[in-house]
Amino acid sequence: MVNDRIKNLFRSFFNPIVNIFILLKIHPNFLTITGSLISLFAGILYAKGFFVYGGLVLLFGSLYDTFDGMVARKTNKVSDFGAFLDSTLDRFNEFFVLTGILIFFYKKGMEIYSLVTIFAIFSSIMVSYTRARAEGLGIECKKGFMGRVERMVFLIIISFLPLNIYKFMVSLFTFLTFITVIQRILIVKAGIKKKEV
Repeated sequence: MVNDRIKNLFRSFFNPIVNIFILLKIHPNFLTITGSLISLFAGILYAKGFFVYGGLVLLFGSLYDTFDGMVARKTNKVSDFGAFLDSTLDRFNEFFVLTGILIFFYKKGMEIYSLVTIFAIFSSIMVSYTRARAEGLGIECKKGFMGRVERMVFLIIISFLPLNIYKFMVSLFTFLTFITVIQRILIVKAGIKKKEV
């Protein structure tokens, strides 16, 4: 998982922007929803093969995605529904991007990489599901190679690579994401055994 110190550094850097949102009385949930529109736009760019532009939009969207929580905390508008909405739309955001990549591979006749990307979508969903299910069992499950932040960073970085390298990096993304699912299953198994002792 990305170090909390790095997250705190980003938050302090973007505080002035957050303060502007607060002055404009923009609700955190509005930021959450508009963030999904940014991810949808990134997905469209990926589908059309504009990987560099898609990566830049995804980078902007990933940074923008931190604003809703920061505004909510600073305005005392933190709510269970807000957290639920943010978590739910995060899944959609990742789905938009990966589906865009899938469409690109499909249009180019790259069937193998289309299948790899489908498995990437499935694995990403399962990484999130294993954490949610673990928390339902009272077990913390945030570890693993490819948490959501790591997946976004990975997708952004590889967007600037040539296609012949990019397609192999998508395969690596899929593999590491699937390994993260296995890691979390083992973490939950160990956590359950510990609770039973």
